[in-house]
Amino acid sequence: MRSSPERSDVAGLEPMAGFERGLRWAVAVALVASVVAAAVGTRHWPLVGDAPLMHYVVLMMDHGKVPYREIVDINMPGTYALEWVAIHGLGPGAVGWRIFDFGLMAVCLGAMLAIMWPVDGLMGLFAGTLFALIHLRDGPANSGQRDLMMTTMLLLGCAFLFYAIRRERAWAAVGFGLFMGAATLIKPSGLLFAVVFAALLVQRLWEMKRPWARYLVYATAGFAVPVAVVAGFLAAHGALGAFVAANRGLVAYHASLGRRPLAALVVGSFPTLLLLVTVPVVPLFVVKRPWRTWWGRVFLAGAVVGAASYVVQGKGFPYHRYPTEAFLLLLCAWLLVMGLRETGWMRWAAVAGLAAGGLWLGPSSAWIACHYDWRNQEFNRMLEADLTRLGGAELNGRIQCVDMTSGCVDTLYKMDLMESTGYLYDCYMFQPRQTAVSEAYREGFWKAIEENPPEVMVVTNQGCFSLHQSWDMPLNWPQFAELLQTKYRMVAQRTPPHRVGWWRHPAEPNSYRLYIREQP
Repeated sequence: MRSSPERSDVAGLEPMAGFERGLRWAVAVALVASVVAAAVGTRHWPLVGDAPLMHYVVLMMDHGKVPYREIVDINMPGTYALEWVAIHGLGPGAVGWRIFDFGLMAVCLGAMLAIMWPVDGLMGLFAGTLFALIHLRDGPANSGQRDLMMTTMLLLGCAFLFYAIRRERAWAAVGFGLFMGAATLIKPSGLLFAVVFAALLVQRLWEMKRPWARYLVYATAGFAVPVAVVAGFLAAHGALGAFVAANRGLVAYHASLGRRPLAALVVGSFPTLLLLVTVPVVPLFVVKRPWRTWWGRVFLAGAVVGAASYVVQGKGFPYHRYPTEAFLLLLCAWLLVMGLRETGWMRWAAVAGLAAGGLWLGPSSAWIACHYDWRNQEFNRMLEADLTRLGGAELNGRIQCVDMTSGCVDTLYKMDLMESTGYLYDCYMFQPRQTAVSEAYREGFWKAIEENPPEVMVVTNQGCFSLHQSWDMPLNWPQFAELLQTKYRMVAQRTPPHRVGWWRHPAEPNSYRLYIREQP
């Protein structure tokens, strides 16, 4: 039997001393305990952030609406496939979403264990549990984020990739391609990961003097399966053209809004909280030069492509760093293995990195995750009470949120109310500078409300890709402002009394105004 490429890289190194072995187990116990504590402490997190918006699309699909053709949205179909599975398999509410979020973290942990197991399973546990804790410390609004879904698929794909090389099993490349295709259907940057990893697969087989064409054919076939399924679904519903058009126009327009400066994005692409682990590992990185090994190139490529994805998306959200964090943690875990089996300063550098990650970063992340003020649902409760007084279920198909993530869509989802239109991203219509894409979005929205005039409008003072809240937003579209003034009557304005603590820094709550359509 051939020796594993990973095992050959650590052959001949010094065995770990009793102190290092004891530290590794202490770190493992601390991290597992931290994950359990964080899971218990976050089990009651509500359904907030982007998740209700995507849940609402699934609800609209369940009511017969066709995505991209009747539901105007920018998210990829793979996201809604996973959302559909979570809603119909685990339940439509917050409990089901918590189970789904924990499930994604568990799968990531399992994939990292599979990748690192031939060398050191405990270091796979180190990487996987730290990744889960970093995700949880990001707060309730980041539960089940699309980048977490994509990272899960990428790690599963890499687990198959490593197995294909380790065991020289060409069929395993099907799994690699399958999960890379799934990642691409969640976020387009998954395609770049797939191409880069496939190139590294070919390069490794070339080094091993093994035929690579069969592996590439299997990987391509695996990639084609989810793509073909989704394309067939969209084509069968007459939405394939609308999907392509959305990706060519609306997705690019969305990416252009709310962008942070390039310098801030480049700096922010590296997760600073990982400095606790990576600073002690940097000397090991320089000396061991992992880019000279195939596994090191895979981890480095994943981190670099993840950083590029973060910069391209331009918003600077913490969850956009998940792919970078996952592959950096795998790289750090490998370097720690190498360092702990060396002598002198390299061993002590690895000890410092292991202790910093397992005994400080992990437990502190669990503490932060457990201390979010997740109970604040005042916006939703107030709006639900108002809508109930205005008719409740009778508003189905006769109400429109002029809002994106403040909480209006969350409330409609909870009340099982359909909007008058299939337009969810109202912020596009109120940008100070309009483009051909946003003008077309305005025209489509206007036509939709003319065909089915909403009896109730809920307008919020959302920031629209900024932190500035203002009631002046509708004034950026004079035609809509005139509609509210002449055809509708404001009956209520509400502001929740307390700040919202779903993030590390509590924010001022959004307010809403209720408008009722005047009878002609």
